[in-house]
Amino acid sequence: MYYQTYLQKGYYIGSGAIEAAHRHVIQKRLKLSGQRWTAQGLQQVANLRVAYLSNQWESVQIAIRNAA
Repeated sequence: MYYQTYLQKGYYIGSGAIEAAHRHVIQKRLKLSGQRWTAQGLQQVANLRVAYLSNQWESVQIAIRNAA
C-alpha cells in the first residue's frame, strides 16, 4: 500500500473508520439476541441496511416495484 500517496489524497489508511461503519451498519442489526442467519440472508439484509443508511432507499423501492 502506498501510504504516503493515500495520505496526500486525503484517504483514510487506518481501520477505525471501517470498523465503526461495520459496527453501525452490520453488527447493530444482525447481532441481536437469538438471531441466526444464513450467508445469503445475511448478505441480503446487509445490502438493504447499506442502501437505507446511504440514503439510497428509494432505489430499493423502485427495484421492488419493477420486479413485481
